Amino acid sequence: MKTITGNMTLGETVTEVPRAGNILREMHIDFVNGGDRKLSDAAFEQGVPLENILYEINALDTENADGIDIKYMDELSIIKYIQRRYHEDLKDELPVLAPYVEKVADENEALSEVGEIFKSLRKSMAEHSEEEDVNVFPLLESYIDDPSDSKREALKPRVEKIRNDHRDITDFFHRLREITNDFTPYAGANGVLRLVYDRLERLERDTLDHIHLENNILFQRVKSKVQG
Repeated sequence: MKTITGNMTLGETVTEVPRAGNILREMHIDFVNGGDRKLSDAAFEQGVPLENILYEINALDTENADGIDIKYMDELSIIKYIQRRYHEDLKDELPVLAPYVEKVADENEALSEVGEIFKSLRKSMAEHSEEEDVNVFPLLESYIDDPSDSKREALKPRVEKIRNDHRDITDFFHRLREITNDFTPYAGANGVLRLVYDRLERLERDTLDHIHLENNILFQRVKSKVQG
């Protein structure tokens, strides 16, 4: 394992130590869309002592929550992992969570925006996953196996759209954190609200890990091939 330093980028940091994403996420540091920023710069902008972050991150295990070290996987394996670990889970989680979020939003006027954001988030994530499964990933796999100029040109706008989708999705989660006080239930909150906050935070964690794999590992590896 590399010792994490302030001169490393956010993307490099979370690639080396995937669980570091949890620390950065809770500090409101965007490591998925701003993966090329230095850790030291991000810490300074958030007003967090760099030495504190480095101490916490360097004490973590290097495997992700599944016990897998992604950085040793090839591109095709990463694609399959994303589909199995994240896309399949989303198909199960989003429809199950939806009625609980709706109930919380209906019963708490101050949280009505949570319901609206979740509707938009659910739609965006479902469409995003389908776009990847049906169009982007098959084309990317084909390009990796048999590169060509036509495939590269076809990939460019699709990858750019995926990156834009990622920004929109992370913005939804940033707003949810603001509304819910970092998914912290208020005093006396009932069980349904506590469940919703817990599940939304877990969805955020999985989604940011998912986006990190694409933006900072998968797309970076093929960047020179795709952009030419």
